[in-house]
Amino acid sequence: MVEGEKGSVGISKDVVTAIAGIAVSEVDGIANLRQGDGAFRRGEGMKRYIDTEVEGDNVKVTVRITAVYGTAIHKVAKQVQTQVKSEIERMTGLRVSGVDVDVQHLVEPDEPLSQEEEG
Repeated sequence: MVEGEKGSVGISKDVVTAIAGIAVSEVDGIANLRQGDGAFRRGEGMKRYIDTEVEGDNVKVTVRITAVYGTAIHKVAKQVQTQVKSEIERMTGLRVSGVDVDVQHLVEPDEPLSQEEEG
């Protein structure tokens, strides 16, 4: 909760989680955690993959992702950390004390080869 001279502003944990989910979906090199999903889950759909702890003006976030084979996983994870921290702080005014990234799966890119590339 942010205190001001005109009162206070409360930002729910669900809103912080949704911001983190959208921020994660903007990073390249991440696939869906569930097989068969056509598009990366955004916002509310990411809630099951993101845990947030909000205490006062501090936020700690844990994100579970699936990386795409061939990407530099450590760079993708660092981008997730930077993007999530930046967006939460920019949009809420809260301080992000940490963003933990748990890479749970690795999948092949799902771009099928064209006939020219196959033969």
